[in-house]
Amino acid sequence: MIVGIALVLAACMHGTPKDKSVETTFPAVARAPELPRQLRVVTFNLHMEPGAKIVPGILGDPALRDADLIFFEEVHRDGVGCSTACAVARKLGYYAVYAPGHVNGNGDDGVAIVSRAPITSSQVIELPFYNVHFNGGRRIALAATIELAGKPVTVYAVHLENRLGVHDRRVQMTPVLDHARRQATPVIIAGDFNTSPFTWIAHVIPIPTGTQDDRFEELVRSKGFATPLAHSGPTHHHLWMKLDGIYTRGFTTEAFATATAHDVSDHLALWAVMTETAPASAPPPAVLPAAGPPDRLVKN
Repeated sequence: MIVGIALVLAACMHGTPKDKSVETTFPAVARAPELPRQLRVVTFNLHMEPGAKIVPGILGDPALRDADLIFFEEVHRDGVGCSTACAVARKLGYYAVYAPGHVNGNGDDGVAIVSRAPITSSQVIELPFYNVHFNGGRRIALAATIELAGKPVTVYAVHLENRLGVHDRRVQMTPVLDHARRQATPVIIAGDFNTSPFTWIAHVIPIPTGTQDDRFEELVRSKGFATPLAHSGPTHHHLWMKLDGIYTRGFTTEAFATATAHDVSDHLALWAVMTETAPASAPPPAVLPAAGPPDRLVKN
């Protein structure tokens, strides 16, 4: 029986896509040559919904439809078709990069970055794997470079595993924070960090502790990044969970809130208006990981 249960649980884990390359979507004409110094940033977990549902939700919400930079998680792509991020970018006339994380059904799910201004490079960052026994899989972050007010900015879309304890969640996030620390640019890190108010026993049994988001944001601040949306409140429709966040270096955040996007997802969209500011002291020069340089994006 134990072997049978193990086989059932293993079958519930998501496999790794055969094609792990980054999907790129470019408009014929850029909406803007670069991002403005003051910009509106959004992070939104799409709950694997199709573009036909997500696009109206974004366009119908005043807090979202004029966003300059959007981070998506749980982005779905059927087969080799256009991902939901691709569909949104085509409708808005924006640029998009999508990186598949794991197989789901007849396609894959992953993270994406959608930008009003050209995305000039992208790079996938592999995150530590945790066997959570069911409904888990490969986790990645997607880094990209975009011009902002005449200088490059490095941005990251992240989606961490769900049923992790405080220590494991901090470990899974560390590659992103270490990569970001090495960049000689302003930085925006956004995504679904799954900082639920539970500690998970054996990655299965939830114990309410309420220590995930505060301990996680302690780590972010210790690496030199601000947590300006720490008091955003819930970002999920159920159990008042705060799962999503935006972290920065070299920006001042003037306003932030959540938006429903007409309830097209089980998450709320989290948005912020922020302004790029000159850092007090320049960070060390960028050092790319040994895996290789970021992909240079060229319009086909």
